[in-house]
Amino acid sequence: MDRQYYEAQWHFDVALRAWVMTKAGFYNPEVMLSPDDFQHVIQSEDVRALIRKLDDAGWIVPRLDQRLREEDLKITHRLLDIVHGLTDKRKPIIFKGE
Repeated sequence: MDRQYYEAQWHFDVALRAWVMTKAGFYNPEVMLSPDDFQHVIQSEDVRALIRKLDDAGWIVPRLDQRLREEDLKITHRLLDIVHGLTDKRKPIIFKGE
């Protein structure tokens, strides 16, 4: 097969158990990449350690507070009620204003 041009990109290499950035260039898609083809290699253990440090330092925070979670649950439960009502022909759907 002919060599194809690939942009530099990050991907997880399962064999190395690491995040690698492949250099931009022409590669044969049927041939396994060698370590010389990688511009950066970050081991998965290092990624986990970085996430733990950021979390401990307070840089990673939950996106939803409890109030938003409760509102989302109400909406989700109401949608499930509506879907259940649509599938159960014996039971009419009643919309109640809150």
